Amino acid sequence: MKQPKVGRRSFFSQVGGLIGAAWALPPAGPPADARLPNPVGYATLTWPESELTHALQVISTHDFQGIQFLGWVSENYGGDRRGELQGLLKDLKLRPIALSCSGLKLHPGGASPDSERMRGYADFFQHLGGRYLQVTDGGRPSVSYSAADIQGLGRQMNDLGKIAADHGLALGYHPHFGTIGETREGLGRVLDATDPHHVKLIVDVAHLALGGSDPAEIIRSYRDRLIFCHFKDVRKDIWELARKDPNLVRRKTCHFCEIGSGAVNFAPILSAFREVGFQGWVIVELDPCKELAGGHKKQMLRGVYPERGTKGILALIHCIGVRMTSEEPALPSTPLRDSERSRTVSEANGAQHDRIDFFSNLPKCPD
Repeated sequence: MKQPKVGRRSFFSQVGGLIGAAWALPPAGPPADARLPNPVGYATLTWPESELTHALQVISTHDFQGIQFLGWVSENYGGDRRGELQGLLKDLKLRPIALSCSGLKLHPGGASPDSERMRGYADFFQHLGGRYLQVTDGGRPSVSYSAADIQGLGRQMNDLGKIAADHGLALGYHPHFGTIGETREGLGRVLDATDPHHVKLIVDVAHLALGGSDPAEIIRSYRDRLIFCHFKDVRKDIWELARKDPNLVRRKTCHFCEIGSGAVNFAPILSAFREVGFQGWVIVELDPCKELAGGHKKQMLRGVYPERGTKGILALIHCIGVRMTSEEPALPSTPLRDSERSRTVSEANGAQHDRIDFFSNLPKCPD
C-alpha cells in the first residue's frame, strides 16, 4: 500500500510555528494562524550515557526547547549531582519534559508494581522541574491475555499514576512495537483498563504506524488523554514487511529512519493536531542504529536534517523556526573543555551551513 505524502511547502506551512522563532518561507511565509504552536524537544536516546553533557549541548545549539531523558539519568544524576544537571539545563535553556521509567516492568497479571523505584523516578524528576513520566507495558502482542490479566496491568498503571500525581507529575502510557500496545486492539484494551485521571497517553507516530495503527485516529480518539507526542519515521521496507507479518520485523535491528524519508504520513497527523486543538510537546527521536553511518551524533543530525535528495517531507520539525542567517551560532555559556567546545562549534557551524544551503536550494514543490 502506497502512503500518500504531503508536499514540502504545505508541510512547512502547517508546522511553521512549532519552534517559534521567525523566518520566512521562500518566496512568502504562511499566515501566522496557519502555524501550529507546539513546543519541540529532542530525546537523548541517540547518545550513550558517557556523552550526555555533549548531547545536551548539541540539542540546545540546534534550538530545541526541551529534553526527554532515559531512566538511567535519575541514577547518574541523583542526590548531589541533580543540581549539576539543573544548572546545565538552565544554562542551555532546555526544559526537562519527560523521563522514561525504563527500569519498571509491567506485566499483565503480574504482582504489584515496583512502587519504590517509581517514587525514585518521580522524586528525581519533580525536583528537576519535569512534567511527565513514561511507561510501556511488558506484554507481548502474540499472547492472548485474559480480561483479568489486562485489568491487573491496568491496576498496576493506575497505582503508578497516583504516585506520579503525588509528585505533581503525569504518567503517560507509551504503546510500543513488540508490546500489547503494538496493535490498535491491544492499545485500546490497556487504556480501557486504566483510569483516565491517572494514566495518560503518549503517541509515538512511528511505533503506531509500524504496528498497523493510524496515529491520526489515535490522536482524535484519545484527545483527552494525550499529553505529548514522539515524532520519528519508520523505514519503508520495514513498514511493508510488517504489513505482511509483524513477526518478520521483530529480529530486525533498525526499524526507524530520519524524519521524512520513511513510511509515516504526517499530513493527517498535523490535521489531527489542529482538529483536536493539541498544543502539547512534540519530542523528536531517532533511535541509535549501527546500520546508520556516522555514529550517534551524525544520526541525530540526520533525524533533523535529512540528506540532500531525500524524498518526502524535509526535516520535519526543527528547521521550521530557525533564523536564516550565515552568522556563527552562539554557543551556550556552560563551560566546556577546549576539545568539547571545538567539536560543538564545528558541528553547529556544519549544521548551520547545511540548512542554509538546504533551504536556499529547495525546488518549488506542489502544495
